[in-house]
Amino acid sequence: MSTSNSLFINPFSSKLAFEEKLFFWLRMGVLGCFVGHGFWGIVLKKGWLPFFKVFFINEPIAYNFMPLIGAMDILIGLTVFFYPNRVLLLWASFWTVFTALLRPSASMGMSEFFERAGNFGVPILFLLLYGFPVVGEKWWSKLKPLATLSLQQAYLVEWIPRLSLFSLLAGHGGLAVFMNHPGLIKNMTGIGLPMTGSNLQIFGMFEIVLAFLVLLRPRIPGLLIFICLYKLGFELLFPIVGTARDIFETIERMGDYVLPMILFEYYRSKYHSQFRHQAIVSKTR
Repeated sequence: MSTSNSLFINPFSSKLAFEEKLFFWLRMGVLGCFVGHGFWGIVLKKGWLPFFKVFFINEPIAYNFMPLIGAMDILIGLTVFFYPNRVLLLWASFWTVFTALLRPSASMGMSEFFERAGNFGVPILFLLLYGFPVVGEKWWSKLKPLATLSLQQAYLVEWIPRLSLFSLLAGHGGLAVFMNHPGLIKNMTGIGLPMTGSNLQIFGMFEIVLAFLVLLRPRIPGLLIFICLYKLGFELLFPIVGTARDIFETIERMGDYVLPMILFEYYRSKYHSQFRHQAIVSKTR
């Protein structure tokens, strides 16, 4: 397979190497998450106010901070896409975990944190794949697609997406089962699917079952493609039921669609069969 040096590729092309596709999906995941999240800061999203109250920041000051945070997020997302480096990935990993933890801190429940694993799973995977160099200048150098994957890197490519998908699916299901989440109910009822009583519980349990399937049996034919399309379709309900600008809710969750594609491509790559064969041989010795 050949690789391309272009920033913009067709990640579904069979002519491209897995390493090139992986590099593209990781950059896209960070870009979508940070641009989508940053947009809400620019437009002064009222839903952010409870997070500022965690730090005892009043409403007028919070509204002053919002566009600054939004602009910072958008800048980081764009920079990671065009000039990825370890320093920005370290910040992206911290920031996505921090903002996810703000939700239970603001009394929104732990399901809100776990549901956002798509946001922090991508930058964490990106950073761990390239490692922590001793030389300081390497933290700022532009990253390129990996030439090849070691056994340890292949392990990360498989297990971080599996754990992240488990978390985000189980967390989203928990919003229905344990919290009767109003946003979820609004989106589903908006397309004619009443989410009350047992319907809400069934929907939540369906997602929790999906979470365990991707954790324990991710290679079930069609499962990862289904999860990717299912998550994309569900998150598209934001602009369908709400307003056009709610498309940024869909964009912010880019990691939810990127992670199953990374895992899908990994299982089709030479690395999975190669390292699986090595593991079988080592067990028989």
